[in-house]
Amino acid sequence: MSNTDYSAILSGAQGVSIKSSADCFTHTGEGLPVVVVENALCSAIFTLQGAHLLSFVPAAGEEILWLSPLAHFEQGKAVRGGIPLCLPWFGGHPDGLQSHGFARTSDWVLEQVSNQADGSTLLIVSLSSNAGTLAMWPHEFRFELQIEVGRELKLTLNVDNLSNTPAPFTYAFHTYFAVADYTLSPIQGLENLTYVDTIGEITRRYQAETLQLSGATDRVYLDVPELQTIIDGARQIKISSSAHSAIVWNPGDHADKMQDVLEHRQQFVCVERGDVFDNALTIAPHSRFSAVMTLSEVR
Repeated sequence: MSNTDYSAILSGAQGVSIKSSADCFTHTGEGLPVVVVENALCSAIFTLQGAHLLSFVPAAGEEILWLSPLAHFEQGKAVRGGIPLCLPWFGGHPDGLQSHGFARTSDWVLEQVSNQADGSTLLIVSLSSNAGTLAMWPHEFRFELQIEVGRELKLTLNVDNLSNTPAPFTYAFHTYFAVADYTLSPIQGLENLTYVDTIGEITRRYQAETLQLSGATDRVYLDVPELQTIIDGARQIKISSSAHSAIVWNPGDHADKMQDVLEHRQQFVCVERGDVFDNALTIAPHSRFSAVMTLSEVR
């Protein structure tokens, strides 16, 4: 557990506590501090490491996020499932640095917790540049994630480039959605779009119809509309975002070599929203970039 004392911040809000991940999940590893939110509208759990959402359950609804039953909780290691934050770069790094950036394995700071008039809970966490981050990404910065948990889960990412130089930037809300069977869960909202297929030789293809996965999939859809919908039996999972890319992923049979997935691959599909590939960004000096993603369940 972290030694940081958040008692003063937590004293101003109801239904929010900090626990060990071992109190909330069955997992391997030494464990991590997690923030647990419970209000009349929902429950949610996230780690301070990576500002990583692990669970979101609307009242009278089902879990929206998938967390691997084989997840490993260890300081400095990414946890399989939930919503890892991939930034300040997405995917591999040309210099061989860790994939998906350093934010998802860094310790964020809980800055604010407050109960809102509509019954939801607002939490704000932040990550600031230091000598270690500057060695990997040579820009002074402040990342802020606003987490609003209520009838919907709303994430607002604010990125402040505090340096004197333009900052190249890619990111993704790398969301793992819980479904009964990803091969029986069509994804609407990606029709008539170009995507980059990154399995094997990288190719560009055209998606004409509603997407239905049947095996290993790793696609980056470009210039996507605001809304996508996953059909999971009787429920619909809505994904609304200001981001311009959508990454759709499931390892299929490759999961047999992934010790924190294995036979559980059928139980999730990743539909990640971000700005990557052709939609990559450059943040001007001393300016802010913001992105929003909202998740909800409809029956």
